[in-house]
Amino acid sequence: MVDFEQYPDTLKYIDLNGNSVEVNCRFKPSYGGRYFIGQEGNKILFQYDIAFPEGTTPIPTATLIDAFDISGFQMIDQQELMEFHIGQLHCLGRL
Repeated sequence: MVDFEQYPDTLKYIDLNGNSVEVNCRFKPSYGGRYFIGQEGNKILFQYDIAFPEGTTPIPTATLIDAFDISGFQMIDQQELMEFHIGQLHCLGRL
């Protein structure tokens, strides 16, 4: 069961099989000047850190996502997920 207070936002994407997927998460602005190095060597500043409930199915990097806050406002429109990480007690993404 997802704790909607801890994960109030929704991330939506199309998986590799063409299915629409919705995942509860929590977006927070990324501070501290962290960069992602692209395949061409260009530096891209992370805009958001994304927390997912433990056990979230991995989302492939470069997946185009849409994100909505708790009120339903679309805050992200078709941006690539730059990183997805599964730890022992957490799942994190960066956009």
